[in-house]
Amino acid sequence: GVKAQSWSSGFSEKGTLAVKTVPEIIIIDDHPASGELLQRIRTIKNNFPQIALLVVSENKDPQHIIDAMKSGAAEYLVAPVKEQTLLNAVEDVRARLVSSGQIARGSVYSFISAKGGVGATVLAVNTATALALDKNSSAALIDMSFQSGDASVLLDLTPQNTITDICSNFHRLDFSFLRGVMVRHASGLDFLAAPFDPEDSEGICVEHIEKIIGIARKLYDHTVLDCTSMHINDCSVEAFRASDKVFVVTDMSVPSIRNTVRLCKLIVKLGVPREKIEIVINRYIKGGALSLGEIEKNFDKTVYWLVPNDFADIVSSINRGVPLAKMSPGAPFSKNITQFTKKIRNTLDDPDFRGIRGTFGKSL
Repeated sequence: GVKAQSWSSGFSEKGTLAVKTVPEIIIIDDHPASGELLQRIRTIKNNFPQIALLVVSENKDPQHIIDAMKSGAAEYLVAPVKEQTLLNAVEDVRARLVSSGQIARGSVYSFISAKGGVGATVLAVNTATALALDKNSSAALIDMSFQSGDASVLLDLTPQNTITDICSNFHRLDFSFLRGVMVRHASGLDFLAAPFDPEDSEGICVEHIEKIIGIARKLYDHTVLDCTSMHINDCSVEAFRASDKVFVVTDMSVPSIRNTVRLCKLIVKLGVPREKIEIVINRYIKGGALSLGEIEKNFDKTVYWLVPNDFADIVSSINRGVPLAKMSPGAPFSKNITQFTKKIRNTLDDPDFRGIRGTFGKSL
């Protein structure tokens, strides 16, 4: 996410003592009334040596641009500047700052289920949407369910490009190209679609996935990967290895529980650390045939999160092509997902809370 603050009267030239926060990017207007540009750039860079400096100017003279860049400007934007041009410049600076270790890399989360129909894609889409709706962060969703590609339906998007466009032009892949292939959702989420034709997925390899995730991690605070249910290949293993958390989604049915145990063991066997893997129970119902304690005995692991059975609201959101987190923020499922995003970011007031409270308000 980007927080903007306006400074006037040459505040940036007065140094760190004059300002309350030290920014990562300073944008200055090349205006004659503000003083000589090159001197201003040198003063600002002296006061804030770590910042990236963007210059906005109506002056198109090549020598003026070269002099500004030599003096310390990271980008030179010719006015009037289009919003997308400025956004691209800011994101490119962010990517460079991440690469140099000056700011933290973004987080990556994978979602997979051991059985079809338990709602892993719904959870992935709504988690990504909730992260994007938070104005303090940026989020991307990559549909790695190459055979079905249901995420675009849930978002009601018809992308012009898919991940196959990246793979067929892999030599061109950089920050700008990835952004160009992704489509912006109304929530602010950037979405990379699965192939239109399942047969096209045969050309996607581990090298592609590794670089796509690597760039996304530099561009976004959060990247969500929706992986194919019940199927693991080299690409999904690469996604798991690149993820901070791998969320295995199940419901409370005996076949789902059994398959989840098998899937978790397989993921570990393929070299993914066990501590990365977390179990999420969707459509959780208190007093079901199996208790939470009985379920956890099968996993030999504490369940990370419980999602309520908000079936009617979810079906309505799917039919309308609007993630419930955006369509109805007050719905039980939406509130639960918002809390879930806080837990994965370690900002939850009660770190032991797992999504649903039991008797006397205690976390289950």
